[in-house]
Amino acid sequence: MNPPFGISLDLLTEVFEIAPDIAVNLLNKDYTVLWANRVMSMAVEQPLHEMIGKKCYAVWRRRGHPCPVCLLKIVSETRKPCVMERWLDLPGKERRYAEVRAYPVFDKQGLVKHVFEIIIPLTDKKKDEDRRNKYVESLEKTIAELNAVGIAGQRRVIGDREDTALTTRELEVLRLIGRGFSNKEIAGLLHISPDTVKTHIKNIFSKLDVPDRTQAAIWAVSHGLG
Repeated sequence: MNPPFGISLDLLTEVFEIAPDIAVNLLNKDYTVLWANRVMSMAVEQPLHEMIGKKCYAVWRRRGHPCPVCLLKIVSETRKPCVMERWLDLPGKERRYAEVRAYPVFDKQGLVKHVFEIIIPLTDKKKDEDRRNKYVESLEKTIAELNAVGIAGQRRVIGDREDTALTTRELEVLRLIGRGFSNKEIAGLLHISPDTVKTHIKNIFSKLDVPDRTQAAIWAVSHGLG
């Protein structure tokens, strides 16, 4: 025998109000919010008492009609759980990402009556992914430029004195310094040891007569090597 609906909601409150980071809600098939926990309220910046009995798309997304991609509709039609990455744009706020897990709740006839959702924040993860993707793009761009300019086999004379000539490898290291890469990153890109990188940098400082990495980077950028 199924418990009365009121008891079910009390059970949801008891279990999911203690969840520190996970937003949870229960929706009616007509998009009405039946229940939500405190984390859900904080996530969408709406008081709990103003959410209950309202349409989810209105109180959560400030829309006048259902979302183009609606998990409630998907779950209702397929009668199967659905997991999807979603985002929320609030006025004046940074976009927030989350993984939404939606589950059907059936009536006695086996039809979907409600949809239960668990929302797991992903914003920090997305930021890390964006930073990682930008870093990889920077690496790829640097490698492409190193190959395009055909540095291999070249020697350049810096200034008017022959003893300031940088070797091919030193030019490569200097270009990467100009792009802001660390010794460890340079070692990985050029497939040499960090100690070898340090030796090249020491020689670069001496030949360019610069005191530190910052001045070497400035020189590199000003001479088209950044």
